[in-house]
Amino acid sequence: TVLPLGIFAVLAIGAGVASPHIDINVPTSITEATKSVEHFFADPSAALQNVVQRVEEMGPLGPLYFGVAYTIAEILAIPAVPLTASAGYLFGVTKGTAVVLLSASIAAAVSFVIGRTLLRSYVEGILEDQPRMKKIDKAIGKEGFKLMLLLRLSPIFPFALSNYLYGATSVRFWPYFFGTMLGFTPGTIAYVYTGEVGKALTAGQDSAEPWYIYVGGFALLLGFIKVASDTATGIIEGLEEEE
Repeated sequence: TVLPLGIFAVLAIGAGVASPHIDINVPTSITEATKSVEHFFADPSAALQNVVQRVEEMGPLGPLYFGVAYTIAEILAIPAVPLTASAGYLFGVTKGTAVVLLSASIAAAVSFVIGRTLLRSYVEGILEDQPRMKKIDKAIGKEGFKLMLLLRLSPIFPFALSNYLYGATSVRFWPYFFGTMLGFTPGTIAYVYTGEVGKALTAGQDSAEPWYIYVGGFALLLGFIKVASDTATGIIEGLEEEE
């Protein structure tokens, strides 16, 4: 199967950014792009680890480089949790959360558009085997923003893959986009915070707080996310029962 040119371009650029075997520059030829893709998919975990190492060496350009790599990983549905935690280690909670949220939102938007256009027929075929998503689709056109916010707070569907599925539903783009951004925020803060805590506890910084301060803060954050997630899941299940 031949990938559409646009999708191949995304694969090539992302692989060129993350692959430890290819220079930082974007691939400039089909041969180089193909090699980048091959190296990237041979070991995605190593490629993402390479991103973290490069960011530390790039100074002011580090956040931009990190954001591009994160966006590509999400578009390709590669688990980006390690990168999310690394953002806290590299940039701190505030800056790290901002970089991850922006990158994830851009990736969600791109995947949504691809699912609604280039891969629509394929995605619609997948939806036929997802009765739960089909039920939600009946309500998502009316309560787009509210339902997207709840769906992002609830771990019902995987983030990256669901972005493509939502492209084939009745939800409009902007309610989808802002519902995704806001709903993704609590979990992002939690993962980014783990990275900052890890750095503070392992780097031996004089300014680091006692360990129990970090543990207490993290426990409170997880408690909030658990309550929000359970509440969102309950509301969604209620909507499904109504259908």
